[in-house]
Amino acid sequence: MRKLLVICLSVAMLWSVDFGASPPSEAFALADRVGEGNERSFFILSTSVGNYIIRHDGMGEFTSPAGLRRVFMLKLGWKGRIDRVYFLEHQRDLFLIYEGHTAASQWAYLMRLEQTKRKARWITEVDSSGSVVPVVEGEFVVINKVEISKANGAVRQD
Repeated sequence: MRKLLVICLSVAMLWSVDFGASPPSEAFALADRVGEGNERSFFILSTSVGNYIIRHDGMGEFTSPAGLRRVFMLKLGWKGRIDRVYFLEHQRDLFLIYEGHTAASQWAYLMRLEQTKRKARWITEVDSSGSVVPVVEGEFVVINKVEISKANGAVRQD
């Protein structure tokens, strides 16, 4: 079973590399998901810097074009499970919005990840109600009419 999963993930990564990722835009894209329901699942995305695979429990792996691999972790909380990942490469950083749940609640985080070091510049909890695809408008990331600063992750107060 593991060999089948590894083969499927490899094919999915090669597929995205062979056909190339679409050029960066100001709209977030939904990451490809492998796996369903409460089983183990993975989210696959590609940027100009390399490929990412994020597991449902927040453990991620970055692979550079040279084949160098690095592991990173996303903030989830205890027994958290990621349900959906949106991403956008902007100004050489990776913006990730990941939505998930625990037994008691649903949550979502917006994170700006420095791709060269795979370290979070900032992370902000966002409202996960309503499934609106986030967009970048000027200096803000807009999610459900809430504006979040790209520079520091602060929510704009009007």
